[in-house]
Amino acid sequence: MKIADLRDEIATADAKAAFDLIVEGFSNSGDFSVSAHEQGFLNSLRIKRGDEFCFAAIPNDEWVLGYIRKPELRRGKITPEAFMTAIPEARLTNKGEITLRIPDAKTATRWLETIRAAQQS
Repeated sequence: MKIADLRDEIATADAKAAFDLIVEGFSNSGDFSVSAHEQGFLNSLRIKRGDEFCFAAIPNDEWVLGYIRKPELRRGKITPEAFMTAIPEARLTNKGEITLRIPDAKTATRWLETIRAAQQS
């Protein structure tokens, strides 16, 4: 599976633009590697810092589900409380990870900027 295959799973132009921004944002940072991952019916973009699986983006028809995973949260730069204050529509999963439905480029930009700001603090 390739990243382009993940993009093809998205139906709307707005969500495709969001996906493109996420791929570009993490690919260009230099700190992360991005790769497509196929697992049954749940295909995802895996975003790793070294060997740690820190972020994910899961394509849907009309949005991309962004995940901030536990390895990234353990670093202590991003806290669920601060992140959900900055982006109130974000949710905390039962596993203690942060998710956000990202329907468009504007939301993707906000998500990426909030992550970058927390990492620089």
